[in-house]
Parts: sequence; structure tokens; C-alpha cells
Amino acid sequence: MTDSDRYWTFVTAQQYAGSFFKALAEAGLKADPINRERLLLAFPEVYATYGPASRLHRRLREGIEA
Repeated sequence: MTDSDRYWTFVTAQQYAGSFFKALAEAGLKADPINRERLLLAFPEVYATYGPASRLHRRLREGIEA
């Protein structure tokens, strides 16, 4: 996973997730690279739901309104 993938995963979660995952996404966007990775390891469902394989991620990243 690239830094860009991580960034867009958190942006997607911030946009579309519920309040808990939105808060995690905000923390991820503010975190340094080590802590960003720690968040994704601790909460793999963030990556699974909002990561590069998700339709929401791809559409947001491509600038298409989901």
C-alpha cells in the first residue's frame, strides 16, 4: 500500500464513515506515517471498507461524486 493509498483511505472514511471511523480518519490524516500505519493495523476494517478496493475510494480519488 502506498502513502497515497493510505491518504485516500482516510479521506474516504472521513467522507463516508460513521462518527467513530470518521474520528479515526481525522486522526489518521493528522498522524505521522508510523502512527497512520498503526491505526490501519489496529482497525483493518477501515482499509477493507474504505481502501483502494472499495468503490467509494476509487470514485472519490478519481473526483467522481459518489
